[in-house]
Amino acid sequence: MNDRIEKVLGIAVEEGLPRAMGYYSLLISPAPKPRIKTSGYNKYTPQGQMMVPNVNYNKELTVWKKTKLFPFFLEHGYTTEQIVDAYNKSIFK
Repeated sequence: MNDRIEKVLGIAVEEGLPRAMGYYSLLISPAPKPRIKTSGYNKYTPQGQMMVPNVNYNKELTVWKKTKLFPFFLEHGYTTEQIVDAYNKSIFK
């Protein structure tokens, strides 16, 4: 896990904080998905599942942001303003 943390912090230094937030979602704590897989009669994925909108996406994203994403970067020395600005430029909307 320490390797992952160091990698994310290294990306924050090299490529910027918005990019590091995306890598945080990939490597440390997955972000909620806007569309989720469910079994159904319309078979859109190779596994025979269809993608449907995640109706709770905005709520899940807010909880994930407040409990995992923001605290992680706060404890590693970034200010709230830097984090909010980077979040607004990141892939999460």
